[in-house]
Parts: sequence; structure tokens; C-alpha cells
Amino acid sequence: MQLADALRVTPRRTVAFVGAGGKSSAMARLAAELAPHGPVVITTTSKLALSQAALAESHLIIQDPSSLSSLPAMLEEHHSVLITRGVARGEPKWLGLDLSSLESLRRTSAQMGAPLLIEADGARGRSLKAPAPHEPIVPSFVDLVVPVAGLDVVGMPLDEQWVHRVDRVSQILGLRPGAAIEVEHVAALLSAPDGGLQGIPPGAEVRVLLNKANTPDRLEAGRSIARFLLTNPRIQAGIVGSVNEEPPVREMFGRVAGIVLAAGASRRLQQPKQLVRWRGKPLVWHAAWAAMEAGLSPVIVVGGAESSAIRAALKELPILFVQNVDWDLGQSTSVRAGLDAAGTGIDAAIFLLSDTPFVTDHVLRAILTEYRRTGTPIVAPRVMDRWANPVLFDRSTFPALQELQGDQGGRAIFERFRIAGIHWDDSITLDVDTPEDLAQLRSLE
Repeated sequence: MQLADALRVTPRRTVAFVGAGGKSSAMARLAAELAPHGPVVITTTSKLALSQAALAESHLIIQDPSSLSSLPAMLEEHHSVLITRGVARGEPKWLGLDLSSLESLRRTSAQMGAPLLIEADGARGRSLKAPAPHEPIVPSFVDLVVPVAGLDVVGMPLDEQWVHRVDRVSQILGLRPGAAIEVEHVAALLSAPDGGLQGIPPGAEVRVLLNKANTPDRLEAGRSIARFLLTNPRIQAGIVGSVNEEPPVREMFGRVAGIVLAAGASRRLQQPKQLVRWRGKPLVWHAAWAAMEAGLSPVIVVGGAESSAIRAALKELPILFVQNVDWDLGQSTSVRAGLDAAGTGIDAAIFLLSDTPFVTDHVLRAILTEYRRTGTPIVAPRVMDRWANPVLFDRSTFPALQELQGDQGGRAIFERFRIAGIHWDDSITLDVDTPEDLAQLRSLE
């Protein structure tokens, strides 16, 4: 997966990088990925080593906002431009921009359709850091902040070789200097209000980059840290990778909702199929349980014709029940109701049907694994030569799903997005629409 896809960096987005362990490398990687498709602007609110002028194809040194007048012409000629002030007195570093210049730069970048990448603090080449009270300097208009840490710090001592601001890290974690830094320490520091989350504007999205996952042990450490980070509602995703390698992203961990569509009237079956008991539980219970076991969160059940009975059947499960009052207008209304209930904190959603008992957590985990590895907008099981349920939809597809009408389901948008398939056996295609289907299911109980 490309870094721009995992971080969701798009034209006109303003992104600040904080922390340690590869900020500059990540910005250089992003510039290389984005530049073939449009201009990219890079700057800093801190200081950059003189050698970091190589972050972009061209370098513009400014004195004040008026100096930015030449930027549009530079962006027409060059794919990427670095903006700094002059060299710091007595220090081999480029000075960062003041807030007035940054605001002007933001407007100019947006007018040119360019993402603006900002390095917002320094780490002196270390793999982990805690910010000083005055750090980071993140402008209020930034809409994405990427805290960065290097996974090579796991197992290393808490000292100046590996960590910037050892005393601050020791204070935040309650870990004595010289002690081994473990997975839980990195996770706790990145999710601490006075650690990785310090100084982030309230409205900004947070996607953590866990860099240097270039060995199996570091990859596993990154997975563990990413899962822990998702327990903090302020963090949208954890990205595990190594930005100087191919592919730069190994896995992307974001919240994936499970949405069980259970609103139909089951006219052909002549009884509510959602409530048909199988192996001691209603079919809708099995769907919700599979979603929970796979780690989907939140798990949402959308009811309609039999809302009261379905809600009662699920009362012992920690799910969110949504009543779709427009259920009789078609499946599209349940899709919208489920997405609305899931909110903006998710990266994707898997839609499950309420009458497919052989869709277990195993197939859901396989779908999740493919999505985390590739970030493909739609991931679905492939049974022989046809697509099957359940289907995962990335948040980039949500506007298209919201436009569905009548009895259209998610398959109506398959031709508009890339799809990844996972091969599965035909057991997951057994649903309960007719008395004959129910008899077949009973024979397998």
C-alpha cells in the first residue's frame, strides 16, 4: 500500500508530522508519491537541516508572506517545492515559517490544488520522543496530524541514543532512564495527551505512523501498538510500515464497523427470518456475534419490520440497534441508516446479512486482513466466479453508498471502485429466503 493512500493525503489537505523516527523520510516519500499527480508543498514550523532541502525538487526561501508571490509559477514548473526562511544564526539549519506566512502558504497551496506537508517539531534523529511544553507547533488550520515513531526503539534502553527528551518520556511513562522500552510504552506515549497527542488541533484527524517495520518482530510490534492505539477515540488509525522500502505500508489499522442489515419483512419465508432459531440462537444473533468476534467496532444492527423483536433478541449483546423507519422503501435506506449510525470515526464498514449463518468471524477476519494489507476500496468473498457477501466498503466509497436508491445494495457501485476478492467456499452463500432454504438449513443444524 502507498503511504498517501494509508494516510489519506489528498489535494488541498494540510498535514502536520510530529514525533520521531522518520518524519522527514515520510514527507519525502509522500512528495514522491503525490508529485506525479499534482503539485506538493513542504514546509516546517520548526527547523530543518540544510541537507533537507532535498525533500523537494525546488526550494523557495522567503522573508515574509509577500515572498510567496513566486510560488504559483514555481509549482507550475516543479512537482514539489520546499518553503523555508533563511539559515539560522550559528546553526546549520533552515528556519521554519511564522504563523502569518503559514496562513498565506495554506491559501496559496489550496488555490494550486496542492497538499501542504508541515514538519512541526524536531527529534535530532532519534526514534522516539516526547514533546517539550512548547512543542509541537501545529497551526490550527491543519486537518490531519501524523504522529511518528520508529519501531526500532522497541527493546532498546530509554537513553539519548534512542530517545529525544529522555526526562520527559520517563516522566510521562513512569519508566526509569535506562530501562527497556517495550511495546506498551510506545503505545502509551503515542496516545498520551502530553505525549503523541500534545498540541493537536481539536478538529484534526490523527493517523499514527509506526515506521521501520522492516523485520518480522518489528512488524508484530507495530500491529500490537496499532491495536492499542485504536482504544483511544482521538486516534483514527495506526499505519505500520517502513517508508524507505517497497511497499512503504505493510498494514493499516483503522476502525471497521460491522453493519448487519436486518430490516426486511421476509415475505417469501412467511415468518421473520432474522428470528429463525438455529443452534439455539436467532439468525440475527449469529450475524452480530460473528461481527463482534472478528473485532468489528462498532457493531450496528439495522432493524425495520420486526424491530421490537430483533432488539429483544439482541439485548444481551453490546451492539448498537438502529430502527430504520423507511425500511419498506428498500435496502438503500438501511445502508444509509447503518452508515449514519457508524459516524465519522471509522475507516471502513463491513455489511452483513442477517440470514447467512455460515458467515463466521473467520471470513470476516480474512476480509479484514486483505483490507489492512492493500487498502482496496471494496473487499468481498469470491465464490467460484461470483461475488458473495459480506462486503467491506472503505470510507472513500461512502458518498456513493449514500446515493443508493430504492432496493439497491452495495453491489450497485462495484463498477465504480477497485475490488479485491478473497476466495471462499460456497457455504457462505446459504441464506434463508424461502421455506426450502429453511429446510436445507435445518438439515445442517
